[in-house]
Amino acid sequence: MKNPSPVYRYLFIVAMGFFLVGILFTITKTSAAELFSVLGGASLLVFYGLFSFASDKKNESVYPRHIAVLSLVIGQVTKSFNLAFGSYLLFVAFIAVLVWITWSVLEDLPPSEQQN
Repeated sequence: MKNPSPVYRYLFIVAMGFFLVGILFTITKTSAAELFSVLGGASLLVFYGLFSFASDKKNESVYPRHIAVLSLVIGQVTKSFNLAFGSYLLFVAFIAVLVWITWSVLEDLPPSEQQN
């Protein structure tokens, strides 16, 4: 797939902004939290999928990142509707982020030399 245009990149930033406003509104219990969480989360997943598909670098460490993004979006949307299941998904997202960071750092290290 060809490189996404700059317009898509800016729309991704806007989608991330909508999602972050949804998180902020959920924390402060503002009434528009559901709207911003759903719109931001859905558009964030669409652009994240588009950019992941267009990526040239295919490491194994992207799987925890996919799990982190998906569970973060679903967890935030369910949390904004005051469903208790959202807290568990946010915890799974936190664990997936930690696994992703660890895996990506270890994956970028040069192979170890075996000594006999």
